[in-house]
Amino acid sequence: MENMQNIVITGSTGIVGRRAVRDLRAAGHRVAGVTRSARGRQLLEQLGASAIEADVFDEAALTGAFAGADAVVNLLTHVPPGNQMATPGAWDENDRLRREASAVIARAAGAAGARRLVQESVALLYADGGDAWLEEDAPVVPASRTATALTAESNASQLFAGDTVLLRFGLFVAPDSALTRGDLEDARSGFSPTLGRRDAYRPTLWLDDAGTAVAAALTAPAGTYNVADENPPTSSEIDAALAAVVGLERLRPAIDEISSDLEFLARSQRVSTRRLREATGWRPRVRAGTEAWRLMTAEAQVA
Repeated sequence: MENMQNIVITGSTGIVGRRAVRDLRAAGHRVAGVTRSARGRQLLEQLGASAIEADVFDEAALTGAFAGADAVVNLLTHVPPGNQMATPGAWDENDRLRREASAVIARAAGAAGARRLVQESVALLYADGGDAWLEEDAPVVPASRTATALTAESNASQLFAGDTVLLRFGLFVAPDSALTRGDLEDARSGFSPTLGRRDAYRPTLWLDDAGTAVAAALTAPAGTYNVADENPPTSSEIDAALAAVVGLERLRPAIDEISSDLEFLARSQRVSTRRLREATGWRPRVRAGTEAWRLMTAEAQVA
């Protein structure tokens, strides 16, 4: 899609959304975000985007919000903090957004005449691949925490008549991510934030690189794309990098036995991003699983 196209984003004020707004604006697009809060409107204005008030579960309201949009980008999620993930009901809102809101957004985007829909998803859907590279057609085995991401993918692909792009994001690493802060706290206490085998590969992703991937998705052929580190690190590499920044010689496992509901976090997922790189030229600027911890520590020291 050419520059100065009209892009409307749901989830525009989240940690991925605000980066996507910034990078889409930098690429020359006109961007609007759907929000219902005064804080959201203020944030969007600071980023140079306009704000549209609409309920993401109201199809008529969203059809009006998407009017004139060339592309709609759905980045809605509500992932609970790491210390609440096992709490009953903690994932309910995230599941409803992916199960219900994604369907409403897909239908509304089509009714409004948008030509492209970009839908967020997760790379954690893949089955354990061991040392093998996982392309987008690799087998998926959704877990209880990731199953609704596959539902959102299906809604976007089946309910929207235009071009659909699915972005399967890796595990986000960023200073403003609650999960990242939790990983650093665990490391300072001497515990590894990773589960399972030390030689298992983790599909990590620096959050700023997620924003540029959303911008790249506007020029990619319709389809599914992995978005993660170009060379996914192993758990042992992540542990070594974290131990170095917190001043420890090594980290020890936080738990000895992995419960069935956490099994998906212990899989080896050597996710390939070749398809997105070849289609758009996108590539991550930071190897999040190993380089990000040092960058964040250096930034914190400067601040």
